[in-house]
Amino acid sequence: MVRRGLALLMTMFVMVVASIVWAVAAPPASAAPARAPGGACSVEEWQGDFKGCVDRLTKVSESRASCLTPPTPSTPDSGLAGWFAERPESSTKNGPQGLYSQYGYAGYSYTTYDLDSGCASTLVDPDYKFETTIANGEFMIATAIIGASNAMRERAWDPQSLWGWADTLVEQATTAVYEKVFSVFGVITLAIVGIYLIWRSRQAEMGAATTTAGWAILVMVGVTAIAAWPVRSANIADQTLISSLSVVHDAVGPRSQSTPADQCDDPTPGACDDNRPPAVRASDTSTETMLYRNWLRGLLGSADSETAQKYGRALYDARSFSWRDAERFRTNPADRDATIDAKNTQWEKVAEQIKQEDPEAYQYLQGVNGMDRIGAGFIAVLAAIMFAMFDLTASVLVLLGFLVFRWAVIAAPILGTVGLLRPANAGIKRLGNAVVAAIFNIVIFGTGAAIYLFAVDLIMNTATLPGWLQVVLVFLCGLVGWMLLRPYRRITQLGGKDNARTITTGSWTRRFFQDMREASKVDPAESGDAQVVGKSNGRTVYVDQGNLRPEARLEDPAHSAKRAEPVPVTAGPAAPTRPDGTESVRDEAPATAAPEKKAPPNRQRRTPGWTEPDVSEQPSSYAIYRPETGSTTSEPSTPRIRSEAK
Repeated sequence: MVRRGLALLMTMFVMVVASIVWAVAAPPASAAPARAPGGACSVEEWQGDFKGCVDRLTKVSESRASCLTPPTPSTPDSGLAGWFAERPESSTKNGPQGLYSQYGYAGYSYTTYDLDSGCASTLVDPDYKFETTIANGEFMIATAIIGASNAMRERAWDPQSLWGWADTLVEQATTAVYEKVFSVFGVITLAIVGIYLIWRSRQAEMGAATTTAGWAILVMVGVTAIAAWPVRSANIADQTLISSLSVVHDAVGPRSQSTPADQCDDPTPGACDDNRPPAVRASDTSTETMLYRNWLRGLLGSADSETAQKYGRALYDARSFSWRDAERFRTNPADRDATIDAKNTQWEKVAEQIKQEDPEAYQYLQGVNGMDRIGAGFIAVLAAIMFAMFDLTASVLVLLGFLVFRWAVIAAPILGTVGLLRPANAGIKRLGNAVVAAIFNIVIFGTGAAIYLFAVDLIMNTATLPGWLQVVLVFLCGLVGWMLLRPYRRITQLGGKDNARTITTGSWTRRFFQDMREASKVDPAESGDAQVVGKSNGRTVYVDQGNLRPEARLEDPAHSAKRAEPVPVTAGPAAPTRPDGTESVRDEAPATAAPEKKAPPNRQRRTPGWTEPDVSEQPSSYAIYRPETGSTTSEPSTPRIRSEAK
């Protein structure tokens, strides 16, 4: 019995050891490197046709796939960004398509996958799940910002898609105001205009009367034309500006990806023609550069590595539904489960290939490096804010400009009722200023947005620039746009307070050239030739010191310049002599003598110095004339003391 028991134990021990050795020596077929039938695809093949390359990968075995949880695909209009999402019309046509045109805002989130804890990873590794949740919240904010920017831009560059509903409002409101207000109270205003013309004509001011009559006729004709075709009036302004902006957007907007017919390899009609409008091309560029590339950094650790270039698009497609898939699910809901299973299988096959080729990238795919995912989400939020800072503002101003046209059509009959009278035309003028400001805002910010998006496209598609520098350059381009175009100032001009000249020329140009004119002036007082003595009628009056009488000159020696020699006086009849005998040469000149023409004063700057006065110094005595005796006596100039004070 003992021998039999020992033999049984030895047999069981051998069987256990053999099982362990067999398990280690012969791993399951799924653990061996997967070989793609027909050879592995290159980077170019993965980027050109990733679905065909996925079909060439080996399928994961059922035993291994039992604890794998591939992410559930999301729809293009899901999440917070889905509030702004709408399928572009160009996505229904053939031709090049971007990620936004095909998938909208689907798939920009993370999930944990194939952790070491196996099927209980959610309970065993909750920290990975928490970090992934934070990163998903950051991408939700970034996706919403980009979604709002793209939606506003597409509506701003095609205003009919946004303001088409307002055509009925404009037509009915304008007609009602014209019939109930302008047609009734306008007659009263015309009567007041007639009385005003009669009153002005009695004052013989035909010019003012003619101007008043012409203004009333102009306002009446304009308001009547607008009321007769209200929607047409707004659409004419829209189409004129849209046509102008389309030329600018096609010239300097995001680049088209059309391929010439002689170089196109796809026989499908229109397969090489880029049918996307400039706004949709810009949305594809912003979505790919601001969201997709940052999403790849959190999913695979880098957006420029070979692994990301080969498998990034396939992984994104595996967790996202396209617009065509969503449309098919609406018509045939039974296809949804089959499509989800196919995408889950695609995720598993690609993930297994990444595990064999790049273990480091596979750790990011698992969600082990959760903090890196949080960092990628933060960069995505920062880049989205920097990009949308100028792009969103420009789109809002363009939309406000088109909205002003429609409100101006409705308000024209109301303001025109009072504006028929020229002295009370402030309201109609302010409305005209608002319309002019709206036109300039549409042209300026539409062109600025096109140039800005073109710059962003060039920056993001320059492979030599690192990621952080691309974000900084995008921010600087938007900051320069804010500084030059001054959106806040342009918004205030929509109120019509500034006149048309200020709107068209800008106050900064007027101040700049005014300062230039002031700087070019030479102040005569600074040249030393004149002295400022006052202002008259807004002009400064200068006095040349060289033309003043000697006793009126200043005491500064610099003002005692060389003067013209006194002109000798021609001798004539003897003039009456003064009793004190101190007659001067000027006193001896006859009143009838004609003075000779003096030479013009020297305007050159004089050298400071002292010169002798041109009048003789008076003697140090005074003369006393006594009329009773007719004699004159000279006495020294000593202080006199009154007799009563002696």
